[in-house]
Amino acid sequence: MINIGPGSSQSRVAVVSFSSSVIPEFGFSKYQAGVDVLSAIDNIKFVSWLSTRTSLGLQYVYESLFPPGSGERPGIKNVVVVLTDGQTNPDRILVSGEEGKRLTQEEASKIRNLPAYVFPIGVGNKVDKDEIHGIASKPSDSFIVQPPAPPRTTPYGRSIDQKCSNTKADVFFVVDTSSSLRLLANVQKEFNFVAEVIGAFEIKSDQVRTGMMTFSDEPEMLFQLDEFKTKDEIERILRDMTADFWKGGQTYIDKALRLLMDEGLSTSHGSRTGVPQIAVIITDGKATDPAAFEKVVQQLQRTNYIVFAIGVGPERDPDELSKIASDASHIFEVEDVDSLEAIRKELLIEICVIRDRPSPPSPVEECKGAQGDLIFVADSSRSIGHEAFDQLKKFAMEVVKRFTISPQDMQVGFIVFGNDTDFEFKLNTYRDQDEVIKAISKVKYLQGMQLTYTDKALTLLTRTGFTNQNGGRGGKIPKIAVVITDGVPRNVEATRAIANKAKQQGIIVFAISVGPYINQAGLDIMASDPTEFHSFLVSNHDALSSIEDELAEKTCTAADQRKQQYNGYV
Repeated sequence: MINIGPGSSQSRVAVVSFSSSVIPEFGFSKYQAGVDVLSAIDNIKFVSWLSTRTSLGLQYVYESLFPPGSGERPGIKNVVVVLTDGQTNPDRILVSGEEGKRLTQEEASKIRNLPAYVFPIGVGNKVDKDEIHGIASKPSDSFIVQPPAPPRTTPYGRSIDQKCSNTKADVFFVVDTSSSLRLLANVQKEFNFVAEVIGAFEIKSDQVRTGMMTFSDEPEMLFQLDEFKTKDEIERILRDMTADFWKGGQTYIDKALRLLMDEGLSTSHGSRTGVPQIAVIITDGKATDPAAFEKVVQQLQRTNYIVFAIGVGPERDPDELSKIASDASHIFEVEDVDSLEAIRKELLIEICVIRDRPSPPSPVEECKGAQGDLIFVADSSRSIGHEAFDQLKKFAMEVVKRFTISPQDMQVGFIVFGNDTDFEFKLNTYRDQDEVIKAISKVKYLQGMQLTYTDKALTLLTRTGFTNQNGGRGGKIPKIAVVITDGVPRNVEATRAIANKAKQQGIIVFAISVGPYINQAGLDIMASDPTEFHSFLVSNHDALSSIEDELAEKTCTAADQRKQQYNGYV
C-alpha cells in the first residue's frame, strides 16, 4: 500500500527481526522498488530462538537504522512498527525480567524522541498490554490483536496447561545430533522442540524433573535430573549451542539408550520411585550398530520406563521406533524437523495424562506375604572402590524395601568377599525391614589388595548360610542368593564346582555382573537355570538401579510359593 522508491515523495523500508538476538534483515538504502522489498520480506527466515528481547530490536533501530548516513532522510517522517506476540522475556543470566522490561521502555523512548511515530502491534494472549502501550507514541497508538484460541483439551476434558501443571514425573530427553541432520539449524529446531515441551511442565524437584542428552558417535549429557535446572537455565543451555558443540557423527543410539539406563533415569542421578519414569527419544536414522541396538533394547523393554520414540525425516526406521517405544501409541513419525511442532500437543497430551492411567501393581504390593530366605553376596574386591560399593549397598537396600521383613515372611542375610569372606549379618540377626536397611548401610568396604575369590563366598553360602543355626528355616521356604560381582573369579573351576553344589542344594542363585569383565558365559557359571532368567549384565554400579524392579519381581516370584511359575522353587 506504500509508494516505495528513491524520490523525496516516496517511502523507504527497513526490517529487523529479533528474539534472543537481533537479525538485521535489510536497511533503508538496500531496496528502492516495492517488488524488491516484498521479495526480501518473503525471504525472511523464521529463527525460533527462545527469548523475546524486544529492547535489543529497538536498540538496533535507534543505533543502526536512524543515524545519519544509514539511509534515513532528514525532513522525512519516521515510522516504526513493532510486531510481537509476548512481553519482554530476556535471558535472565544477563538481565532480570524487570530490568529487560525497563530497557524496552527506554529504547522505545529514544526512538520517539528522534522524533518517530511508534506503532506496536501485540498479537495473541501473552502480550503485556502495559508494555505495548508504553512502547507506543502518545496518545497510545497501539494495536493488540487477540483472536479467541480454541481450548487445548485432553481426552480427560482438561486443558494441556492445566493438566501438565499437576504432573509429577521424571522426564528424560535423548536427542539425535548425528551428521544426517545436515545443518546446525536443524539440530537447533530439535532443541527448540524440547524446550517447548519442557515449558509446559512445572519444573520443580517435587513435580517434574527433567534431564537431557545428545548422541551421535558418543552420547553427551547436557543436564541431569538431580541438577534441578529451572526453565530459564534449560532455555539458556539449549539456546547457546554453537557450531563448535555440534560435531555430527553416526547414529549410535545403542550407546545413548545404555547411558539412559545407567545414569539418565537411575536413582543415583535423581530419578524417584513412585513417579512415572518417562524417556523421549528423538532420532532421524537407523542405528549404526544393529547388533548392539538389539541387545540394549531388550534390556530397555524390561525396565518400567514409559518410552516415546519420535522418528524424524526420510531415513527413520519404523521397526526400530516400535522396539524403542513402550507402546504403539508412543510412536511419532514426522517428515522433517520443521514438522516436530505439529506433534508437540499430542506428545504433551500423552505425557501429561500418564498419571491418570491405571498403574501396574508395584513390586511391594505383589510381594506381600512372600516367604523366603535371601542372602546378598557382595564383591568387595579392590576393583570396585568405595563409591561403587556404596551404590551396590544402595541397590541392595532398594530391593529389600520391596519385601515384608520378619521371621514369618522374608529374612535377609549379607556376605561380603574379597581375599576372604564373612557374614556381615545372618538371616536371623535382624527382624524387620528398618533394621536390615540400617545394617546394609553400615557395611564397610574391605581395605587393602582384595581379590575376587568368589568360590570362597559361595562355599560360606552353601555350608552355613541357610543352616538352622544361622536362621535358615528349611522345608519349603525358598533359599535365594543374589551374587553381585565386577570381576572374573580368581579360581573359575572352583567357583563352577561350588556353584553347582549350591544349585544341587536347591539354592536359587541370581548372578549380577557389573562392568565389562564378565560375559554371559561367566555368569552362567553361577546363575541358576534358566540362566537368562537368573542373570543380569549391567555396565557399572550406577546402572544397578535400572534392574531393581526386575530383580525384585523375579526374587518375589521365587519366594512366593503361591506363584509356582518355575520348577524347583519349592
